[in-house]
Amino acid sequence: MTIISLTFDDGYLQHYDIAKKLYHMDIQATFFIITGLKTYAGKGLLTSRPELIRDILDMGHEIGSHTETHRDLTALKPREIEEEFANSLNFIRGFTDEPVGLAYPYGSFNQVVADIARRYFAYARTMGSYNRWNSIRDRFCVGGMGARYLPEIILKSLFTEKFKLAVLVFHEDVRFAIAIAKLLKDLGFEIKPLREAIKTL
Repeated sequence: MTIISLTFDDGYLQHYDIAKKLYHMDIQATFFIITGLKTYAGKGLLTSRPELIRDILDMGHEIGSHTETHRDLTALKPREIEEEFANSLNFIRGFTDEPVGLAYPYGSFNQVVADIARRYFAYARTMGSYNRWNSIRDRFCVGGMGARYLPEIILKSLFTEKFKLAVLVFHEDVRFAIAIAKLLKDLGFEIKPLREAIKTL
């Protein structure tokens, strides 16, 4: 059956409550955090409370990078991309020695961005229509999708043997994340942090 990975982008403070609820359900997720800002889109980020990042890791969840400042990487010079990656990775290294994944801001990447990402990270996740169903088996263009694709995920997993990995992407819209996680678990899906789930690719 298809493996599901629940991923949460930006690293909002409210993601800590989601992490706790998932932990009590014995479900581990991946939280991609913006490491160089304390607020984003007018909301507080986990970087303003570093002890919460440590707690999320202690619960068995994965912390990944959403870069240092959440800029469109395709609009940056290679030196700027390197800085976004290096500074973000150094921040996360203050909490864990585990391999670190990346979520491209806005899902935006190109060959230059992916090639630089390979030097810093274990994998990288995009979103949108590109590689949504992970038909391209490249760890640096892992596809993600919104929760609105949940019915299609369930149907594809039942009838398509080649469909191995579905990555759900949440931002602020986390109201239904717990209900979705419970439904997927009740249906017998294996739910893993993305670092573990990509081993199927």
